[in-house]
Amino acid sequence: NEQWEDGSWGRFHSMDSKITAKQKFVTTEAALRRARDLRLTKDDPMIAKAVRYMERIVTGKETWRDHVEKHHDNGKSHLHSRAFLTAANLCLFDSKNPLLKTPCNTCVKQLENSFASGGYHDEIWQKANFEYSGICMQPYMVYPLWLLQNADCISETLQRQYLSYIWNRDKGIYYISNSPVSKKLCLEDKGFTAWLSALEVLSGFTLFPEFMEADIYSHLLSEIARLMNEEVRLPPSHPIMGHYAENWRDKNARKNDMLLRILSVLVKCGTV
Repeated sequence: NEQWEDGSWGRFHSMDSKITAKQKFVTTEAALRRARDLRLTKDDPMIAKAVRYMERIVTGKETWRDHVEKHHDNGKSHLHSRAFLTAANLCLFDSKNPLLKTPCNTCVKQLENSFASGGYHDEIWQKANFEYSGICMQPYMVYPLWLLQNADCISETLQRQYLSYIWNRDKGIYYISNSPVSKKLCLEDKGFTAWLSALEVLSGFTLFPEFMEADIYSHLLSEIARLMNEEVRLPPSHPIMGHYAENWRDKNARKNDMLLRILSVLVKCGTV
């Protein structure tokens, strides 16, 4: 499906129940994610148009076409979170955009309060959400992580506290994975691609190399060696997302894509 005139691909986050066979991207987020896979930047005309659309959402000049999710407060928190969720997507393409300063600072303030005693206190985080002074999302969702990667408004101490919490969370990063980032997986594992995606999410933080030192770096190097020298059966992947090649019917294309993805993570550690 083609990009709409306003810069979106229809709904932003919530999929329509009446998806047609012609819709390659079920949401604007899905289209943006594929654009990221293909390494398109904000200078690409299509992405530039999408950036302008997201800027209008962040500043409140426009809103999504998505239906309002009622949750516990008849949709107020859902409407409140839209600017922050959109800002997180905008950050992936334009991390220095000045419009990100306010949502980033709001998220950091909520984290500072929640980690004030050293460990994470969920009741403090939830209080800010219920009072609509926070971002009305959960700290373990992918969006706060997208929003704060490459940000200069989060201190090293807070970043280490937050990443440690995420790194060891049993259920992983919501929307991305369902197991701890700290748990190493092998190429054949069903959850390997999701685990690699979680590492990609965290790789934008300056302290990411510090967390990778706990033998995950060497584990990925060994998986690269296996991929190059052995016959490895790669797990199934989303038919559209998470690869560079147009399709993965060619096993060499899948192999090359996986090599590139792993190397792009290791490069963020500064020693590849």
